Amino acid sequence: MKTNEIRRKFIHFFETKKHTYVPSASTIPIADQTILFTIAGMTQFKSCLTGEEVRSYKRATNSQKCIRVGDLDDVGKDGRHCTMFEMLGSWSFGDYYKKEAIEWAYEFTKKELKLDLSRFWATVHHSDDEAFEIWKSIGVPAERIVRLGDKDNFWAMGPTGPCGPCSELYLDQGEKVGQCYEKGLVCKGPGCDCDRYLEFWNLVFMQYNRQEDGTLLDLPMKSVDTGMGLERVTALTQGKTAIFDIDLFEKIKEEILITASIKTKLNELSEQQKESCNVVSDHIRLLTFTLADGANFSNEGRGYVLRRVLRRAVRHAHRLTKNWPKDQSFLEKIVKVVVSEMGEFYPEIVKNKNRIEEAIRNEELRFSSTLDSGLTKFNHFVEEAKAKNLKIISGENIFILHDSFGFPSDLTRVLCEEIGFTADLENFDRHMLEQKERSRAEAKFYKFDQDDSPWLELNKLNPSEDKNFVGYNLKVTNVSSDKVEYAEVQIPSTNIKKVRQLKNKLFEVVIANTPFYPEGGGQVCDIGSLQIVNKDGKNDFEVIDVRKTVTSIIHLLKHVEFSSESYESLSQEQLKNFFANSAKVTARIDFTSRQATMRNHTATHLAHKALQIVLGENVRQAGSLVNPSTLRFDFTHSRALSAKEIEQVEFLVNAQILKNIAVKTHEHVPLAKAKEMGAMAMFDEKYDDHVRMLEISDFSLELCGGTHISSTGNIGLFKIISEGSVTSGVRRIEAVTGFAALQYLKKLKNVIAHAAETAKCAESEISLRIIALRENTKDLEKNIVQLQSRLVNAQISELLSNAKKLKNNARLVVTLSDSSDLKEMELLCDRLKEKPNTIAVIAAIFDNRAHIISAINPEMTKQNKKLSAGNIIKLLSEMVGGKGGGRPDFARGGGTQTSELASALLKVDDIVNKMID
Repeated sequence: MKTNEIRRKFIHFFETKKHTYVPSASTIPIADQTILFTIAGMTQFKSCLTGEEVRSYKRATNSQKCIRVGDLDDVGKDGRHCTMFEMLGSWSFGDYYKKEAIEWAYEFTKKELKLDLSRFWATVHHSDDEAFEIWKSIGVPAERIVRLGDKDNFWAMGPTGPCGPCSELYLDQGEKVGQCYEKGLVCKGPGCDCDRYLEFWNLVFMQYNRQEDGTLLDLPMKSVDTGMGLERVTALTQGKTAIFDIDLFEKIKEEILITASIKTKLNELSEQQKESCNVVSDHIRLLTFTLADGANFSNEGRGYVLRRVLRRAVRHAHRLTKNWPKDQSFLEKIVKVVVSEMGEFYPEIVKNKNRIEEAIRNEELRFSSTLDSGLTKFNHFVEEAKAKNLKIISGENIFILHDSFGFPSDLTRVLCEEIGFTADLENFDRHMLEQKERSRAEAKFYKFDQDDSPWLELNKLNPSEDKNFVGYNLKVTNVSSDKVEYAEVQIPSTNIKKVRQLKNKLFEVVIANTPFYPEGGGQVCDIGSLQIVNKDGKNDFEVIDVRKTVTSIIHLLKHVEFSSESYESLSQEQLKNFFANSAKVTARIDFTSRQATMRNHTATHLAHKALQIVLGENVRQAGSLVNPSTLRFDFTHSRALSAKEIEQVEFLVNAQILKNIAVKTHEHVPLAKAKEMGAMAMFDEKYDDHVRMLEISDFSLELCGGTHISSTGNIGLFKIISEGSVTSGVRRIEAVTGFAALQYLKKLKNVIAHAAETAKCAESEISLRIIALRENTKDLEKNIVQLQSRLVNAQISELLSNAKKLKNNARLVVTLSDSSDLKEMELLCDRLKEKPNTIAVIAAIFDNRAHIISAINPEMTKQNKKLSAGNIIKLLSEMVGGKGGGRPDFARGGGTQTSELASALLKVDDIVNKMID
């Protein structure tokens, strides 16, 4: 049977069992922020399985397109790993249970798949007698039903929540299949990872709700969730031991060979060619389906995964055909066979075929342009390492390949493995983190006025337009695959007034009537992108900074290629071609970031007024910072705020939020009139003759050119997270709003819950519990001191009775203690020092170190000028490989050569005798 026939048979079979066919969900999860991609058939049925959602059907079946990239590096190397696969599934939401699920799975395996049942095995959870008996009752021999533990046969959504035992279906592929045979080992049977016994269907019986303490409580509704990998079961049905040998993959691989002009048959390829064919055939399916579902290539999250997959596929395509033209896309040409083979069941890839091909073509050509120079640089690093007798590529060099040549770190790792080298990925990660932290700072603090790169004027300059911001009332027009909202604005190409490329390879562009907010008034600038389309294609520039000058608003742009070190600076003619001859210019403002910033900005105005009400009218702004994550407000005040004052400020602000007051803006108000109305001016802001005024009725009135929400209720919540001093007479509060406030409170709640759990008390009793523990600790410390004192007194009597008598009535106490407490040793020496004519040397070994303390009765040091505890300790410490010293009557020291301590103590007599007059 062909792959498509097995899929049809499965769905039809369960439809005859009164299951409702539910189309596959998108590979991009909807309303699920916990995963980047749809990873299982049950993803779209989570709420049904937990009972949160009730649908019109209680039985469902489908074939779900799934993406799992955890095994990305293993794809192509074995016969079962792939990044995109189809999961055939059947579900019962509180309807039937184990008996039907097992019977139907066996019936389909036997009658529809017609697998050799003499090679069939089943596994059950070791405690699941019910499932064991059901398998026996339908004819599976008891010796072919294997009981396994939680690792293999117990499924859970997570550490808590719905879970239950499962039963898996296996087929023995033969004793000569798998790693056990290759290594000369005896396979232990189903559950072994060697691939001889291939699991192809999993039946999950969801019956428990796991509590935080591990307790399993019965669910009110028992459900069934089954999943069978289509590629795996097709391989078994077609007598293949590798999924890449099934008909569907063979069709794709044949197209790959044709495209690569390789005339060798599939079964005659070299091992390297087979691996590369497998990788490309797998990766092109993932790219086809995710791009059809709306994903895009990018540098973060889901988009970065796609970029990694494409670049890995390109690398293997180049291994198949060394001289592939640089101006053509290899992968683009393989899309058509994926569409022809799978498009009947998944019409979305037919509908979006052109978009898929275009996206792959653009991304591949962009990568290919830097691949050759990157390989040259990699080989240079290899030669450098060899010259130093090393076989490792440093994290710094991996970062250079990544940052300057577009090499993902896993590609560098693969290249290293091929030549027996190691890639220092740990230090690479450190360099990546450092880059993220300094990237924006470097961009913002670049000495623009000292960069003499020439400007290219494209359109006539007009300061009134060139420094005009028009993006106050933007609306969301697009939502990205990672749930970021964007406001898209079409900009006339004539609004691009002038451009230049800086020495650091970034670009500066002046855009008239820009929708991007420039940093000012304490508010950070907008971020987003600028897409420019011309006859040569489209180019996306990241907008990383927007700043105001006297005559214009300048946008700082970064291009993934043109801003890299490996790319030559563009000529004036090239700049003109890109920017002046553009047919379409689209600004994409990150509205998720903008909206979070607006919440914080409006909250800053409310906080300013609230501080004046609580602390007095003398409070004035002394600086501010408003960004998407937090707000910072500096204000004049002579002392720290009390907890009660902070609480009052929070109350006043949140009271205005709950009133949901409209935030009004008054445009072009004469400055004099605004001041007359009592509007407060923001710190360090220069105002024109006509100003913009922000009003929150009956509460706040300020001059402000920033962006704000339409009503106070949109702030959600205001929470002060810190208060402190900036400088003399200036205080600072930091606060969060909206989702950031929610996250802060959630984190605080978790800390409190953990503290309560640790203290074994209710959350409301934590403070009382801490007080009780503190008092108890004080009592214990007193008891310890008393016990130590008693112990020391007992030791002193014994030590003095065994003291050695020296000349001039001196007595010497030398002992090697079994103590592991320096304070106890010090206490003992202090007490001995009080005894007349006494010289003491106490030593001990702990923490892999010799510790020595010496104490001498002060009268002894007065009578014997040479006698000094400090000198004694100095000599003894040197003997044990260390240093020490101190006062004449008390000193401490030691060393690491603990084996020398005993012999050092034997020399104390001689040392002391020489010091006594």
